[in-house]
Amino acid sequence: MTDEKRDTTPPNNLTPAQPITPRRRPPTFQMAQPARRGQSQPVADPAEADQDLEVVAGSADAEDAAIIDVAPPGEAFSPVQPVMERISGPEVWSTLPVAPEQADPPPPPPPPAAVTNAAPVSAAVPEPAAPPPAVPDPVAPDPAVPEPVAPPEPELPKTMRDTLRSVDQAWTAFRAAAERFPLERMDERLSEDGWTRKQMLEHVAAWHDLTADRVVDRINTGKPAPLDRDVDAFNAAVARRAIGKTAGEVLKDMDATFNRLRRQMARLNDAQLRADDWWLAHVISANTYGHYGEHWAEIYTPEPPPSGRARR
Repeated sequence: MTDEKRDTTPPNNLTPAQPITPRRRPPTFQMAQPARRGQSQPVADPAEADQDLEVVAGSADAEDAAIIDVAPPGEAFSPVQPVMERISGPEVWSTLPVAPEQADPPPPPPPPAAVTNAAPVSAAVPEPAAPPPAVPDPVAPDPAVPEPVAPPEPELPKTMRDTLRSVDQAWTAFRAAAERFPLERMDERLSEDGWTRKQMLEHVAAWHDLTADRVVDRINTGKPAPLDRDVDAFNAAVARRAIGKTAGEVLKDMDATFNRLRRQMARLNDAQLRADDWWLAHVISANTYGHYGEHWAEIYTPEPPPSGRARR
């Protein structure tokens, strides 16, 4: 080999390929010029190339810092990258952010019930309901005022001896009041449309007689004798019968019927009085001393002084 440079030009007159040196990054104020074919490129010094690379790297870092500094707050760089979500399908991915899984997903709403033959909804506004009536406050009872106490019912005598004593005492008082009442007033009515006193006394005598019949039936049969007639019809018949009688005749009827009843009651014993839930005791009470008490005010007159005489 000689020192003379060989001609390496190929026969087709093409320029042989030159080694490519690192390109310098032009300054920001100078545009890079394209290399022209056939123009020789200067050979770069390796040390100078390294220095140029450092300069270019420093310039790039400065430009990146400037870009970051001037970027708006909303477009600041974030290290968090969106998670890619795989959408159903072969190899299809989405970059939408994935929502965190919920611990207890809400249950789906129930399906609407099918409405058949539903009436159309009226748009009319309902009238307001009337307010409930005011309830007055309960008045507390005054402790100073005692409540009325019903009088206790008189106890029935438990023996025939006590029963006859009660009957005799009540009859003596009632018969004495009828004896004192003026005979000329026996036709006075007790009320505007009611009985006269004479009719009332005949009514008492009639129930004496009817009670004596029931006592006899109880003695003969050993069973209670129910009332076998209508009370109102019986009383009306007695009142009509008393119209044709005088007051004296009515008093005699009352005496005779009581004496008959008294004789029949004397035949009873204590066992018969208590039998059938005290049936005889209730019947005797309702038609003797209990009955006299009902009509006592209609026949009662004050007793005359001891020196006076009752008018007849």
